[in-house]
Amino acid sequence: MSEPMVQVTSASGPPAKVAGFGAGVASLFRGVRFVYGDHRELARYYLPPMMLAVLFVAGAWIGFWLTVDDIINWVWQEPAADAWWGVKHFLWSAAAFLLWIILAYVVAVSTVFLFSLLAAPFADFLSERVEGINGTWTLKAFSLKFLLNDLGQTVAFELMRFWLKLRWLVPLFIVSLLIPVVGHLVYVGWGGYILCKYTGMDYIDWCAARRGWSWRDRLAFAKRHRLALAGLGTPVVLSLMVPLLFVLVWPAAVAGGALLFQDLRRTEEPGTLTRAADTPELGAGKTKEE
Repeated sequence: MSEPMVQVTSASGPPAKVAGFGAGVASLFRGVRFVYGDHRELARYYLPPMMLAVLFVAGAWIGFWLTVDDIINWVWQEPAADAWWGVKHFLWSAAAFLLWIILAYVVAVSTVFLFSLLAAPFADFLSERVEGINGTWTLKAFSLKFLLNDLGQTVAFELMRFWLKLRWLVPLFIVSLLIPVVGHLVYVGWGGYILCKYTGMDYIDWCAARRGWSWRDRLAFAKRHRLALAGLGTPVVLSLMVPLLFVLVWPAAVAGGALLFQDLRRTEEPGTLTRAADTPELGAGKTKEE
């Protein structure tokens, strides 16, 4: 899947201005136009996982609503309203509310993770198609064998990216439960930034992995362009707050991530790692940036 790394040794003029938060947000809307307007033929690649996502997300939340009360009462049976002059029932209500929030959080995180895992091979392939149309990658013919061959690597990358988020968000979530107000502000502020940044990384990472970049190279690239990635990730994260809106945003985010990746590469100074012959018609070892 990957090829030897080379260095860009020439560039015309000074480096372009580093893309910021606004460029990241704009890339999502460019992706909307790309998949839903200019290249509607791509629907055959994203419609199957979208339909699967609708069933999956709906089933997960229906299951949550049908079982959450039983789970809470299994952990602690609801006491009588006058037990301990009402104090015991008050404590149960507070504990039940806290447990409800934790269970809802677990369901939300698990749903996003499992859908991302199931959709990752399709997203990888869609990202490659976008690059092929954009002239920055040589397309491979679609086949089930191709999808299965790349499945292991794609899933491994998805797990690594998901771990990046969890190692920050889980401790911050615990702090938000233990320290009222301040903990919530830290969780929403810093946790929101981390989530948006690494969500943005999700949608450019297929392009980087396709070129054989190491995990360290990809993290360094994400660090250099953290504002642009946070800009791409922000509307994606916000779409999770509206039922099933993420399903519609997802293909546009994949396309927008591929387009943003190319823009960010053009801002890099000479010496940035790239893949040999991204576009063979330009000649081996050359890229569109040269």
